Amino acid sequence: MSEELGFLSEKVARYDLVFVKIVDAPRPQVLRAKIEKIYTTGKGIDSTFLGSEVEFVRSGGTWGDMALIVGDQAILFVKSISGELYENAWRGHMVVEDIEGTSYAIFQYKELWLREDIPSSIRACSRQDPKRPYATAIRFDVMEAYLSSLIEKVSANAKKYDSHRGTVV
Repeated sequence: MSEELGFLSEKVARYDLVFVKIVDAPRPQVLRAKIEKIYTTGKGIDSTFLGSEVEFVRSGGTWGDMALIVGDQAILFVKSISGELYENAWRGHMVVEDIEGTSYAIFQYKELWLREDIPSSIRACSRQDPKRPYATAIRFDVMEAYLSSLIEKVSANAKKYDSHRGTVV
């Protein structure tokens, strides 16, 4: 399903997508975040979460996959497992930062704009992250527009897939 849809489609299909500000780290590997925008629901997030604070288990963070910290703003891929929210374990977020007066989403992959399998809209609005040699900065408005379009495609594809199985969603 997702290979035909492309970049980030697996994450969009399997996780809820929210924009958050990290406000606290109450326990080891647990972060508290204020949900500032909800892109998708149904995998642990619902519309009542908007504006509220939630706790989630963050990814561990390794070289090339930086962990979120208090104060970060980020696009976050998260889902509920056994009643707890978990960040996607590998590249489960994109920190959003200001670079020279413009907001950028930081994707933890070097020189993403050189990959042919990345949509041209993303490649055209990408640059080297000035702080992280292993990461690409993608203009936030472009990333948000791409994700919104991808969410619609993934949703339509899932409905089509379920209708072929005789299931109505």
